[in-house]
Amino acid sequence: MWTWLLVGFVILGAVSNTGTDEKNSTASKKESAIPTESSTAGSPKDAAPDTVSVTTEPVTTTSSKVSTTIPKTPSTSKAPSNNPVAPSASKAPATVAPSPTTARTTETVSQKNARRSAESYLRYTAFSRSGLIDQLLFEGFSQADAEYAVNVVSVDWNEQSFKSAQSYLRYSAFSRSGLIDQLLFEGFSQDQATYGVDRANPDWNEQAFKSAQSYLRYSSFSRSGLIGQLLYEGFSQAQAEYGVNMVGL
Repeated sequence: MWTWLLVGFVILGAVSNTGTDEKNSTASKKESAIPTESSTAGSPKDAAPDTVSVTTEPVTTTSSKVSTTIPKTPSTSKAPSNNPVAPSASKAPATVAPSPTTARTTETVSQKNARRSAESYLRYTAFSRSGLIDQLLFEGFSQADAEYAVNVVSVDWNEQSFKSAQSYLRYSAFSRSGLIDQLLFEGFSQDQATYGVDRANPDWNEQAFKSAQSYLRYSSFSRSGLIGQLLYEGFSQAQAEYGVNMVGL
């Protein structure tokens, strides 16, 4: 009996030692699994990344300082009161030409002389605007003074055209178109020349008769030849025939 008890104690002891060895073995395995400071430092794979210093040093901006002053964009609804505001197109000031009286107060001696000369010419004969400028240039005035004088004098160019038409009709015979052409040659515009001729309004049949008489004083014509000449001068067929009939051809 004691023998069996002894055997049992022996077996229990062996089993106990085996369990202790297994515990020790497991503990050693666990310890080997935990990285030590030396193994952690030596293992490139499992090593934790080195800590990088992130201490931010103050940046010195004096060497490459950029102005941080940002220009303010002026508000479109609150424009500075000292900025000039462009006038609207609907309220633009009208350009007013200087009156002759205003111009005369600032005219030079040469301008004054040119103006007086222009006024003198207009008292005795009729001129177109360009014709009067040419006359003043012929008298020796400069282009600027001549244009100044013609611009500053008070003159109705339509009236001048009418007077010029009357003057031509006192000394020669014209057809309507022939007299308009003569006024255009003198420098009047188409409208001015037409106005002057229509206002003069002579008897064009009488003008054809006078023109036929004038031609016969200096040359000989057949009836058809004289009619052809009057047609060339701008008379109508009826006016030309009237004129030729009146001279007896």
